[in-house]
Amino acid sequence: MRLVSTALLIAALATPAFADARLAQNGLRVEFRETQFEVFTKAGWSREALFCAAGDVARMRGAAANDYLVVTQGVGTSTTNPRRRSAVFELVDRSQVADRSVFTFLSGFKPGARMSVGSAVFACEQDDFLRNGI
Repeated sequence: MRLVSTALLIAALATPAFADARLAQNGLRVEFRETQFEVFTKAGWSREALFCAAGDVARMRGAAANDYLVVTQGVGTSTTNPRRRSAVFELVDRSQVADRSVFTFLSGFKPGARMSVGSAVFACEQDDFLRNGI
């Protein structure tokens, strides 16, 4: 019994902060916990691909199209897996976003950049077109 308890304790301590993971439709790995999404990058990543992955998984988890994904950590070393690069998003209710300008996408990809979940899912189509010309 003691061996089982020790094994369970070790497993609990070894579990990263983002316990649940899915692959988005564009193939990027997304790990999530509550309202935060960590999207792991691949070579040739784009802003659209990152928002696409976060938006795709947010919709799978039941987010409304008018909720917002806000970048809380730009692309850099992952906090859960230091050997990989990622960006972290937070899912925010529309009522908590003061400025809903359509021009926020011009600010680049840094903390505070945001996009509605609906626009992020649409970014999947844009990213697919840019990559494949389809």
